[in-house]
Amino acid sequence: MQKLLFYCILLLNVFVVSAQFQFSGEVTDNFKDATAYLTIVDEYQKSDLLLTEKIIQECKIDSLQQFLFKGDFLASKNMLYKIHVDTCNDEISDSKHLLNHCETSHSILFIANNTDTVFFPLNDLSQLFCEIKQSSTHNTAILEINALQETLLNNLQSSKSDAQRTIIYKNCFQKLKEFSKSFDDPLVELYTYHLYANEKSFSRSSYLADLKSSNYYADLLERLTHNYPKSDYVKQFTSDLKKDQYTFLEPKNADTSITLYIIGALLVISIIVNIVLFQKTKVKKEPKVDYKTILTPQEQKVFELMHQKSSNKIIADSLFISVSTVKTHINNIYSKLNISSRKEVDVFFD
Repeated sequence: MQKLLFYCILLLNVFVVSAQFQFSGEVTDNFKDATAYLTIVDEYQKSDLLLTEKIIQECKIDSLQQFLFKGDFLASKNMLYKIHVDTCNDEISDSKHLLNHCETSHSILFIANNTDTVFFPLNDLSQLFCEIKQSSTHNTAILEINALQETLLNNLQSSKSDAQRTIIYKNCFQKLKEFSKSFDDPLVELYTYHLYANEKSFSRSSYLADLKSSNYYADLLERLTHNYPKSDYVKQFTSDLKKDQYTFLEPKNADTSITLYIIGALLVISIIVNIVLFQKTKVKKEPKVDYKTILTPQEQKVFELMHQKSSNKIIADSLFISVSTVKTHINNIYSKLNISSRKEVDVFFD
């Protein structure tokens, strides 16, 4: 019923002449009569905070335990937004709000614009903000990025040395950066950059090492400037790169630039060759494992459909789950079986 209602709302929005956003969702009964807040996050470094001066709309949780934000005053370009609910009193200037010390509070960060319709249902375990039903793919990007990071860091629990942890952090950095590119929105990449580059990040050392030789960050800055020319995100990103002494922002003479590109190309070729050799050695040396003893029943079904060369969409339709859930299962499968692509799936069925 909820899915039918959501898609009806999407259909109606197609015929609305003026642009209008609508963000709605469900909460558990302990949030009855509480207030939900919609805030704009124009400083990505402070995306984990609830800043009272950034509140742009608030609403009471209704008798059906739902909230609704709507209007036509958001930016036409994508921006970061946050929805926050808690059990503190309604005085938003109360110190508990400011210090994030409410006994029960939940929030979700997401990317949206003035034309988006987003619904945040409770999941099967009645948990808040774990699922999103959206009108645009960028709406789920941050949720998917966070889910991937959580999956990649799962192995930390079984790590026994600093060397193992370093490998896990480096792998997390590389895969997060690559996955963020798939959304074709530099704002998604900027949020992901904040995850692995901030001062408290486990992967910061990998980022700083990459910063010395990669022109990726200069390219990201250029795409941010092109897509969001008047955004404060561009200024903040430029400032962060300068603070981290990113040399690709500094003007170079032609000879130096050519030398750097040659070194960079050789480095990339060397890395690719080493990865190929490592994968071949890994396949030869590692004993074949029985995936049925490692994967959950649902993951086994996804894995077997992957072996049949089924796309994510076909897998989702076959198992009556969302494409987003399929992606999460695939990331878990890769982590558990220690593989990195669909090309390695066939090995487990020989």
